[in-house]
Amino acid sequence: MRRFALLLLALTVVVAAPVTAKDAEARNKAVARSFFEDVLDKGKLEDYAKSHAPDFVAHAEGHLASLEEDMTAAREQRKALPDMRVKVDHIIAEGDLVSVHWTASGTNTGAGAGMPATGKSVSGSGMTLFRFEHGLIQEEWSVFNMYSMLKQLGLLPQPQG
Repeated sequence: MRRFALLLLALTVVVAAPVTAKDAEARNKAVARSFFEDVLDKGKLEDYAKSHAPDFVAHAEGHLASLEEDMTAAREQRKALPDMRVKVDHIIAEGDLVSVHWTASGTNTGAGAGMPATGKSVSGSGMTLFRFEHGLIQEEWSVFNMYSMLKQLGLLPQPQG
């Protein structure tokens, strides 16, 4: 009986053990990967908020964007590039941060994100840094080469010669 009680106590301690830092990092990486591969790549924008905290903040050019603003931007990108594909090239995690190096490509067949439809294909890479809280994306910082994208689409003014 005593042996059984000790076994039960040991199992309780193991089951109730807190999540380790490595477990949290792995979980956060899985959420980030799923966001890129399932939501953005497959265009399942209705699932956008499942990976983000309700009070999420995107550190955008010159202002802080809300979750709704970030979702609107994603919808606009999908309008401009209806066949958009997003591939995770690299992903690393440390503590509550996850960094994703990604490549996006598609054909600009629709007007959206402030761009007219050009019918041209585009491809570019970028990096996104997420900060997680309680397993959800709380903050985001993203960078990508907009100049290259506009050049590929033929939307830059031509030099006057």
